[in-house]
Amino acid sequence: MQIVTIYDFILLPVYLLIFFYIAKRKANTLESAELKKYYLTAFALRMLGSVAYSMLVAYYYGYGDSFTYYSGSDFIHQQLVKDFSNIKYLFASASEFQQWYNMEEGDMGFSGYTAIAANNSVMKIAGILSFLSFNKFVIISLFFGLFSFAGQWRLFTAFDNYNKGINRKLMAYAVLYTPSIWFWGSGLMKDSLCLGATGYIISILYNTFINKKISLRDWLLLPVFVFMIFVIKNYIIAALLAGVTIAVFVRYILRVKNILARIAAIIAFVSLTGVFLYFGDFTSEINAIVEESYTQIQTYQQNYKNIQAEDQTSKAGLELGNFDASLSGILLKSPGVIFTCLYRPFLWESKKVIILFTSLESTMLLLATIFLLFKSRVTGFFKICFSNGFILLSLVVSLIFALIIGFTTFNFGTMIRYKIILLPFYYFMLVAVYTRINQTKVKAAQPNSNI
Repeated sequence: MQIVTIYDFILLPVYLLIFFYIAKRKANTLESAELKKYYLTAFALRMLGSVAYSMLVAYYYGYGDSFTYYSGSDFIHQQLVKDFSNIKYLFASASEFQQWYNMEEGDMGFSGYTAIAANNSVMKIAGILSFLSFNKFVIISLFFGLFSFAGQWRLFTAFDNYNKGINRKLMAYAVLYTPSIWFWGSGLMKDSLCLGATGYIISILYNTFINKKISLRDWLLLPVFVFMIFVIKNYIIAALLAGVTIAVFVRYILRVKNILARIAAIIAFVSLTGVFLYFGDFTSEINAIVEESYTQIQTYQQNYKNIQAEDQTSKAGLELGNFDASLSGILLKSPGVIFTCLYRPFLWESKKVIILFTSLESTMLLLATIFLLFKSRVTGFFKICFSNGFILLSLVVSLIFALIIGFTTFNFGTMIRYKIILLPFYYFMLVAVYTRINQTKVKAAQPNSNI
């Protein structure tokens, strides 16, 4: 089946104009010309990312997960056109969906993909969108990019509001304009859906519990976004839940005036967390992520003759046979794993142009982190994080994501795509810390300052 056709290119400018019209109307409702500029620029980058990624998988790789999801959505489209009663399978389990596919198509080579709930969830969403896009791959990708952008804009507005609009330009460049995010988070992929849904979840929680603004529409949509991520990549929900729990605990423990009571609460929290981690069995969840990454590499090996060499030159994580999902194994290797996910590949590890661009981003991220650590004399950095709940949430979420992704990803190419979910949080944390370091210095320089 030819994935990208001439009709994709004919329809592309039409849909881009429609989406731009929608984005323009939304931008006109924003409170300032500055925000309007950032909104439209970020939108344009996301649409560029959707098209560029589609072209990459179509004409450079020639294969990929996006094609798998599109093949599944095309099957759904054709079956619904043939018999609309088949819509019931959009609500069927993964096993029932696979049985339906085997009964209609019988392609055993593809059947295994349909049996995975995360995969057929993306196929179902793409199948629904196929009726809004004339069932064209590039146009469906635009819809995925649009959703990803909408969620990320909501995330940016929460970050910007918490930072009180200070260093807004820097925040926009970091959170909205970073190439890895708008490129790898714009295609017909799981990552686009998870990035968009995560943005909505954090925005809804922020508006409710920090801004004290409750929206019925948002709270009706919240379970949908949570369910979407839970089915596609459930470890994201676990990471967000851990981040929120720790941030809420720190926020309220700082309000406790009695030092002994505060120390007792901290000891109790740490002890309970330790017991939970010690007795909790995370092997099955972690190994599920490992298998997904490992299966992806096996697929690449079947479709690309030179993948063996490329895999050796772009190796990032652990060998599957060396993986230890026990608590002691995770703690022992976590510093190196987190560092790898956040700051590698290094420039000298780049063997391909795509990896080179990512290594430049990783290098800038490492240098920015080192700069802030020195600027704050290290202890000031963590003091700011632990005295601000939302900043702490972003730090914890970033570290947990880095830990999971670093442990379960085998090469830099895959890791680049997976880690875009943590980058907005990490960038926000850096900008927020930078803002508060500067504010402290300004206050210290003022006459009669008590700081």
